[in-house]
Amino acid sequence: MSGKNKNTPETSEIEYAFESVPKNARKSAGTILVILTGYTISLSNFVTGATVGYNMPFIDAILACAVGNFLLIIVATLLGIIAARTGLTTSVLARKSMGGRSSAILSFLLALSAVNWIAVNADTFARLIDSTFSWWPIPIGITAIIVVALWAQSAIRGVKGLEFVSWLGVPCAVLLTIACAIAIGKVAGYEQVFHYMPAAEAQITFAAGSTSFAGAWIFGCIVTPDVTRYAKKDSHVAVGAPVAVTVGLFCLEVIGIMTAQATNKSDFVGATAALGLGLLVFFCAIFCVWTTQDNNIYSAGLALQNIMKDTRLEGKVKHAWLAAGVAAAAGIFAAVGATNFLLPVTQTLSVLLPPIPGMMVAEYFIVKRSKEAKSINWVAILTWVISTVVGEIAIIYNFLVPAIVSMVVSFILYALLSKALDAKLNKEVY
Repeated sequence: MSGKNKNTPETSEIEYAFESVPKNARKSAGTILVILTGYTISLSNFVTGATVGYNMPFIDAILACAVGNFLLIIVATLLGIIAARTGLTTSVLARKSMGGRSSAILSFLLALSAVNWIAVNADTFARLIDSTFSWWPIPIGITAIIVVALWAQSAIRGVKGLEFVSWLGVPCAVLLTIACAIAIGKVAGYEQVFHYMPAAEAQITFAAGSTSFAGAWIFGCIVTPDVTRYAKKDSHVAVGAPVAVTVGLFCLEVIGIMTAQATNKSDFVGATAALGLGLLVFFCAIFCVWTTQDNNIYSAGLALQNIMKDTRLEGKVKHAWLAAGVAAAAGIFAAVGATNFLLPVTQTLSVLLPPIPGMMVAEYFIVKRSKEAKSINWVAILTWVISTVVGEIAIIYNFLVPAIVSMVVSFILYALLSKALDAKLNKEVY
């Protein structure tokens, strides 16, 4: 590839979709930290915490949250360090294990997942606006489109746009967390939270609780490289990823747990209203949601570039155009009520996506024979199919955290099958 380490207009306009991010474009540790934290901060974290907390005793819910997020830290850190060393996106790293053309499958799933989450959040936020302001004159569907268009404004500006909004979103999330913690102590008292016990028929298992926390953000961990490829050092990721998950996910989810248990309400919005924080939640949510969804638009644009890499377009479409296209698709999906399709879409993606980062990590650290020059790496396809089946079985039998089970299986299986079959199926990489 030409211009590999140059900050040329061509590579910068497509956000270094296939090139390693050059040294002069890398970001400081503080910038990487704030973007990662901004991405993990979302209103859905409070909602997930409240939903699980309502159905589990306090200690059990906290432990489930800790286990789920610890697993996410491992995934985000490993993939993040690989990206910092190589300067490459999630989709390009996938080419090295899956092969050039077959990596487009992952890119399609990433883009689909991003569009789904953007649309669901836009639909939900539009409904929040409609319920908060009785005088709001615009239909929910149109409001959702407007919301997505707002989020796209930072995404089309690339990593600089993500950084700007993150500096706004992180303080808002911290403010909302502190406000909730104070209100819980004043209105209900922490003693009630610490001794909370859900109704017997409502209780969920530890496996189900930890799965809820890990599964909700496995997609976000998979696309971590899209940001951490801008890091100057491994240490920036080794610090940034754990801090981001701890602050943006764990702390917000714990507050969600405590809010539900203090008010005995599973709905976070309703619970905070009972604590007298309804209006504050709305205004903080504006940036809490924005910092996540503009990252999703950004990553989906990079995934689409990889899909077009082996076409006549050669993956050289301007990033701003792709981001606008992703936003348009999400806006349309949101307008028709994306939340109605949430369960089947997320369940499907939660099974199909996790095996891929397992293969990416195994390829980089163990196998070390890039398959990027091949169209299809059948070792990876076989690994993916088997790991997906294992993940589905784990879901059916409620075994541990299914997403992590399939990821670990894919890591081990890809390493073993590559050692055994590469000499026959991938002779050209030796």
